[in-house]
Amino acid sequence: MDLLDFQPWLDRWLLTPDGEPFASTWSRLLPVRRDGQALMLKACMADQEVHGSAFLAGYGGQGAVRVLEREADAVLLERAGGPLSLSDIARDRGEEITFATLCSAVATLQFAPGPFPVDPIKLTTWFNVIREASAFAGGIYARAEAVLERLLATTVVEAPLHGDLHHGNLLDGGGRGWLAIDPKGLKGDPACDYAIMLLAGEGPAGVAVPEVVRGRLARISALADLPPSRLAGWTLCVSAQYAGWFHGTPMGEAMMAVALSLADGEDLAGGGERAQVRAMGRARAIGEGHGESEGKGEGEG
Repeated sequence: MDLLDFQPWLDRWLLTPDGEPFASTWSRLLPVRRDGQALMLKACMADQEVHGSAFLAGYGGQGAVRVLEREADAVLLERAGGPLSLSDIARDRGEEITFATLCSAVATLQFAPGPFPVDPIKLTTWFNVIREASAFAGGIYARAEAVLERLLATTVVEAPLHGDLHHGNLLDGGGRGWLAIDPKGLKGDPACDYAIMLLAGEGPAGVAVPEVVRGRLARISALADLPPSRLAGWTLCVSAQYAGWFHGTPMGEAMMAVALSLADGEDLAGGGERAQVRAMGRARAIGEGHGESEGKGEGEG
């Protein structure tokens, strides 16, 4: 990989390289500057990254990095280059602080003003791998499918969902606070957005061991004002989803262990209309507060 991979956008968007290029699973990235501002150029993106970057633009910079330019399979983003890391904070000061930060960020993003330039992916589509694996292998996937269908059937409030907000996707934006990157761009039950943060950890393939995941359920449910049973149900679905996606790999095996540990829980799709409306009310309050504080910051600057 070299600068030639990025040259069309360097020329078109008047950018200057500001570091070495590197690759992620789904794109190529290059730190750049324009008019002195630190930015990140992503190019050669896979389809899911193209969708996610368009969805990211819908946040309008509220709780997420700003999208400055976007075309085809390339996007120019605000660079969140602050020194803090949620993973380091969790290690040095404890998980409670990081989960409170993540929960607040989820609520902010769920009340984003939009409009979103792309149609969000519905959860019934997003979790198709569970249905496919259930038909092929049964077992834990059949259990997860049954829970998924109950969760979908009892969803009465829908919100835009980031879909992948964990420690690595919420970055220090300096004076702008914590900023989200790399959304999946989904829509559905607000509770689903909190499940992925339970699963990040220092176990095999970066996945928390089952005992840790179960221990986090009550804490994150309280922080997000969610019924623990409903959060447990979505966590089962997400872990089964990853087990299917990454079958035969260390990550797949680690996610399968979590799914199996959650599958025997009672009432995994609990939490009715009142709880979902209450959670969205919390998101609205946090989102409005974030918008007001950001507006004041820009006015003072």
